[in-house]
Amino acid sequence: MRPPVPVSRWILFWVIALGGAMFDLSAKKAIFETVGEPGSPAKVLISNVLELRTSHNKGALWGFGRDYPYSAQLFAGLSIVAALAILYWLFVKGAAADRWLTIALALIMAGALGNCYDRLSLGYVRDFAYFHIDPIHFECAIFNFADNMLISGALLLMVLALRPDHRTSEIAPVTQQLSSEHEAVA
Repeated sequence: MRPPVPVSRWILFWVIALGGAMFDLSAKKAIFETVGEPGSPAKVLISNVLELRTSHNKGALWGFGRDYPYSAQLFAGLSIVAALAILYWLFVKGAAADRWLTIALALIMAGALGNCYDRLSLGYVRDFAYFHIDPIHFECAIFNFADNMLISGALLLMVLALRPDHRTSEIAPVTQQLSSEHEAVA
């Protein structure tokens, strides 16, 4: 029998996921109220590097798929499926035994929730941060905090996957349980 996921992991996950989503949505609201809708003049934060420039993104990260019919609904549906998979993996399969994995997936959940809310309520995602380095002609797509959380969570997942011994003492009991279950089925 798998040991139950500690309450502290549930709290850690939901504080990051819901707190991050609330931060993202609050920032979007405040910045769109301050800067205005797309087409309004940008607010320069760092000359030739960073400005607040509002945008409506109907696609996924960096506008991917924005021209697909019903792209907002499609990407919202994918976010919901990903959220359910994250919850299942962490709290049913026991992956929440690993604190860093819990944090990585909570960041991904926070970003998915923030952007999913926009897609379902507005039909697009509100983006506002425009990073560019004019002297070297570098431009980044306009993004938001939810995008940053998604990318941070994904990068943390990659780092965790590259750990020399990814079966730490924290996750070893879960791994042993999964192995026992697999042997019983085979």
